[in-house]
Amino acid sequence: MDPHTLSIALPILIILPILYFRMNKMLKPQRLKLRNLLIRPALMIFAAGALLAASPPQLPDAPWFAVAAVLAIGGGWYWGKLTRLHLHPEDGTLMSSGSMAGVIVLALLVVLRLGLRAGIGLEAAALHVNAALLTDVSIVFTALLFSVRGLEIFLRARRMMPEKP
Repeated sequence: MDPHTLSIALPILIILPILYFRMNKMLKPQRLKLRNLLIRPALMIFAAGALLAASPPQLPDAPWFAVAAVLAIGGGWYWGKLTRLHLHPEDGTLMSSGSMAGVIVLALLVVLRLGLRAGIGLEAAALHVNAALLTDVSIVFTALLFSVRGLEIFLRARRMMPEKP
């Protein structure tokens, strides 16, 4: 097997089982902790900001970041809305379970990333692609996608929680 084929096949063979088990876990109801819905996104935004501050992007690259931000905010909000929330009938704890559409969104993101990585790896010189820009844009996209998803779930979950006396 040539190295190029191996560089494409190996990540797929590693990611497929992980994705399968993650998807199964997403579809099962899980206890939801409201504070984690705000802590994780805050940490992601902080880490993304720190990474970008270490090597700030150039001003002409701003449109790429704007496109990534808009897509991430829209996708994160939609993905968060697809998460089913309910109160456990016996003890009243908040439960969440992903939907099949949410699982498909996650799978599409992984496939898109693998496709971009393979395509740009082969044609980077011909396309005049800046690897640092692509990495920075993907950091912004990922951080915002998961942060907005968590925020949307948090807002809906807070409305569902019963008032404490």
